[in-house]
Amino acid sequence: MKELILNFFSNLLAVILGIVITFAVQGVINYGQDRRDVRSALELVRSELATNLEDIVALDEYFDDTQASARYLAAHEKDLAKCPEDSVLLHTGIVYADVSVALSHDALELLKMSTLFPKIGDNNLSMKIIRAYDACDLTVSNVARYLTRRDNHRAEVARWLIDQPIPEEYMDTGDIQDAIDAIDTFLRK
Repeated sequence: MKELILNFFSNLLAVILGIVITFAVQGVINYGQDRRDVRSALELVRSELATNLEDIVALDEYFDDTQASARYLAAHEKDLAKCPEDSVLLHTGIVYADVSVALSHDALELLKMSTLFPKIGDNNLSMKIIRAYDACDLTVSNVARYLTRRDNHRAEVARWLIDQPIPEEYMDTGDIQDAIDAIDTFLRK
């Protein structure tokens, strides 16, 4: 009987030890897979944030150009007719350009939905990621507010356009018509 009990506990210990070892090995495998998944997700987040940053830098450059163009137009408000046409067209095109901004959050959403966010294991990094996306949202909000104010004041910027006669050079279609006529003549031969 003693031997039977010893065998039972021996077998039970072997089974428990086997289960513990199996779970430990599986834990190591899962940990490694989680680390790879976290790394892949973070690479996506990094790429998305880098693209968002590039877009914000381009917006900043656009707004710098807009201010420079607005200064040019304001400085020449009384004598725009004397300014080079290409300069006037360039600066009005910049001032009147339609702009919209949308920064992506897809990688962050994927990271959150995949339950990998807590597996990053670095709270400081997680907070930096959250703050970066908050900064993207704030930028979009600020740009939208700026564009709304700009659009509300376009009438002031454009008052000189209303009073400017349209130069004949803008409407010169003579060369176009000459080419059409020449093609017609050629095709009739």
